This record gives sequence, C-alpha cells and structure tokens, in this order.
Amino acid sequence: MTEERPTGRLVDLALLVIGSSAVLIGIILWFDNAQGGLTGNGVFKSLELKPWVLDPANAPLYASNYLFYPVYGALCRLLDLLGVFAGDPRRQLTILNALSASLSVGVAYLLARAITGNRPIAVLTGGFHLATSHVMFLAIVNEDIMPSYTVMFAAMALGAVWLARPTAPRVIAVSVLFSLGWLFEWRLMFPTLPAMLAALWLCERRWALRLAWITLFCATVVATATLVALAWQGHAGAVGPFDLIWTGKAVRSVWAGFTWPKVGYLWDGIVAYLLGTGITTFDALPGWDLWRFATSFWLIGMAWIAGSILWRTRDGGRARALAAVFGVTFVAGEVFNLYSQPQDPQMQINVMAWVTPAWALTLLAVRRRWPARGLATMAGLTVALFAYNVWSIAPLRGLDSKWRQAIERLEQQGDPSRTVFLLHDFDWTMVYASLHWGTAEPGVSQLGPAPQAQPKFKWIGFTGNVLRHPDWSTERHVAALRQQIDRAMELGYEVVVVRLWDIPEAQLLTETGMVADSARLSALQRMLRTDYVATPVSVDPVAGSIYRLQRTAGR
Repeated sequence: MTEERPTGRLVDLALLVIGSSAVLIGIILWFDNAQGGLTGNGVFKSLELKPWVLDPANAPLYASNYLFYPVYGALCRLLDLLGVFAGDPRRQLTILNALSASLSVGVAYLLARAITGNRPIAVLTGGFHLATSHVMFLAIVNEDIMPSYTVMFAAMALGAVWLARPTAPRVIAVSVLFSLGWLFEWRLMFPTLPAMLAALWLCERRWALRLAWITLFCATVVATATLVALAWQGHAGAVGPFDLIWTGKAVRSVWAGFTWPKVGYLWDGIVAYLLGTGITTFDALPGWDLWRFATSFWLIGMAWIAGSILWRTRDGGRARALAAVFGVTFVAGEVFNLYSQPQDPQMQINVMAWVTPAWALTLLAVRRRWPARGLATMAGLTVALFAYNVWSIAPLRGLDSKWRQAIERLEQQGDPSRTVFLLHDFDWTMVYASLHWGTAEPGVSQLGPAPQAQPKFKWIGFTGNVLRHPDWSTERHVAALRQQIDRAMELGYEVVVVRLWDIPEAQLLTETGMVADSARLSALQRMLRTDYVATPVSVDPVAGSIYRLQRTAGR
C-alpha cells in the first residue's frame, strides 16, 4: 500500500458526490415509494420530524436520535424554501438520505485512495459502495439511518488511517466524529467503540501510551456528549450527557434477546447487504439458496483476498488499524444484531462497512494480477451489481401512489367514523392509513360510542399486546384481543379485517416470527376463527382481502 499525491482529489470528490446524488434522486423519482416496502418507520419518523420543521423552538428532542431531528429539521426547512417536496417531510427524507449517501461515496473514495494510493481504484470503490444493495436502498427511502451511517463511516475511515499512527489531535478528531455519529443514532456506538479502542491498542506499541490514547478517546466521547447536552439544555426533551451515552433504547423490547431463528435472519441480513433479492423471484431456480450461497461466496472471497493482503503487512500500523476498525465493528456488530433485528438493513449497513475497504484491496490484487484488463472487468461487475440491485426493487415501484388509492377505496367501502379495523401491526394498511388519516394508538380503550369522527383511523393490532407486553402468557394475549374486538362491537362499530383473516399460518409466522412464536400466533388466529364469523366484503388489489366480523352464534 503506497501513498499518492492528492492531485485531482477535489475534482474526483465533486464528480462522485454530485453524480451519485443525481443518480439517487433520479431513482427516487422513478421509484415512487418512500417507504421502500421495508417498514413504516419513515412515516412515523416524519411525523416526529414535522415539529422541527414548523416550530423548532418547541419541538421535542429524543435521546436516541439527539442530533437527527434538529439537523434534518433544518434541512427540511431549506428544502421547503427550494420548493423540493415542500411541506412533505416524509418524501424530503428521501432526498436528504440520497445526499447523505452521496457523501458516504466520497468517504469510500478517500478511504480507498488512502489505503491503495491508486486513483482509478478509489473511484471504482466509491462506485461499488453506492452499488451495494443496502447503501443504494437506504439512500432512496425515508428510514433515518443514512445520516448517522455516513458520519460513522467517515469516523471509521478516518480512524483506519489516522489511528495507525495515533497522536493527541488525531485521537480527539476521530473520537469527536465518532461521537457525532452515534448522537444521530445511539446504537451505532456499540459495534464501533470496541473497534476504535482495539485499533489504538494494536497500533501503539508502548503500553503507557496505549492506555493514554484509550483514555483520551473515551474522555473525548464524554466531553462531546457533555457539550451537545449543554447546547440543548432547557429544550423540550433535553437530557444530560450520561443519559445520552446510555439511553437504553429497545434493550428490553420484544425485539431483544438471542434465539436460534435469528441465526438464519442474520445470514440473510449479511448477504442482503451486497445483493438484492431479485433472483429469488424465479420459480424455476432455487432462488433463495442461490442468492444466499452466491453472495456468501462473493463476500468470503473478498474477505480472503483483503485478509491476505493485510496479513502480509500486519506489522504496519495501517493494516492493523484497518483490520481493527472494520473487522471488530463487524464481529461486535453481528453479536449485537443477533440480540436485536439481524435481518434489518438498518442494523447491517454500518456493521458490513468492511465490504468497501475489502473491495478496494480486492481491486488492488486484481490490478496486480491482470494490469491490462482487470480494473475494466471489475468496473463492469460494479455496473452489473448496481443494475441488478435497482432491478431487484422494481416490483416495489409506485407503491406510494397505489396505497393512496387503496386507502381511498377503503374509505369508500366503510365509514371510518363507524369502523374499527383489525390489522396485523406490521401491515401496510396500518402504515398508509396512519399517513393519510392520521396516527392513533391501537386499541379501543379511548373510544366512545359510534359514530366518532376522531381519531379517523381506529384500529386493533392483532399482535399489539404481544409487542407491548411480551411477558404476558398466551392465554392472556388471546383474552385481551377477544376483549378489544368485543368492546368495539358493543360500542356500535363495525369491525373490519384487512388481509389478516385468510393469511396462511406459515406466512403469518414469517411476518411476525421475530416477536411471537408459532404457538402464540396459532392461538390468536384460532380464537379469531372460532369466536367470530367473517363475511367477505371485497378483495382490494393492493390491500388484500377485506372481511366484516361478527360474533359466532351463541356468543
């Protein structure tokens, strides 16, 4: 690995960042699906963001995303002034995420330039970073991880270069950048903190300085959190520095805990970082197995080549820092993911960041082995990867418009003031009804007799109590769901079931398996079909089958 003068770097950076932004914004406009078919988080994040757009002085802070809302709120106000999706933070988030991801492409370029000293390799590495499935996908939807990831990825890249030969200013700078990353998204701290400390330990040969650098890094983390806490002191939702360092978000939620099924989800999450699932749609092919194994071998091959290069230079600080920062982040992060949601792109994007420097080192090996055509071939492979990943999301195109129309049809079929919907808590009907009718907590405890205009969207979550009370017994969950449905009927509401009535048990388990086991889901579904009769209303082309519930005779 050699150094090269920084001639042309600003031009390269400008072209990469501007070009990536243009490509991603073009995909956003083509895709017409701000949620991306992933989760409804973006809808609810945009509702929490809106006060920061309209009235930032009185908008509440959230400890786990302390900087996200103030920064993105200010940027949404700028987009309003520019007339870009004005007044619609849900879609403005996609534009901001695209710009953020484009900056991460620039970071990938600078990292590759630093570790290989080769301009074409650095440009190709930036393009490859954009082409990976998770980076491209999270750049065009409205999930909230992209700005946090970009800052953390920059901190990791800087740490991989500067911590190879630590000095006090370098350690402080990396620590501040690292802290800003997790102050956007708290959980990003945990995989990368041990990685940074490992790099300081491995790259400094003198014991006293090892401890000194680690102490300085940790002290800077606390100091940065303290300064940010002081800056927002007195604001709604403001907390102290130690409440920022440990928010405890989701530690005891229904998502938390190690289970054997999560090992399979982990594998899917790892391979999905690189390759979209388009190949799985071919019935004539062993789609899922081909997708998993082909991508796994690709990743293993990259890791082997990169690891071999680093091993040969293991006595150098640069190799140690690079391996520690990205390698330890991967190992620690996947352990963390096994405890939480290992298949979620948001949980994998920062943990799988090692793929980018590994690709740069793979390109270096290819160039040495095939100097004439090697990089051209790899450039073609990168273009093919990007095209494939865009093709993989094509079936999800246009869902924003389709769901808006579906919610309009749903309103035509039943008066919302007289209807309570029974929905799977992760169903898209819940997400888009919340978007177009307004959010409401599930349940009937706050409802009066029908008709009731507000909240317009009234609903019962099929697994609502499972999510909120994972410690309850199955019998209690069954009784609670029955009680809510019966109470809605007693108040004079029609109870309408969307998609849930005829969903196969295997599919129900797939959609809910992270939060409820098969026995609990079977008990809830059995109660529904035993205690109630469903009358078909219609089959919506987007929302699915719609039924009206009544008690069975004799109940």
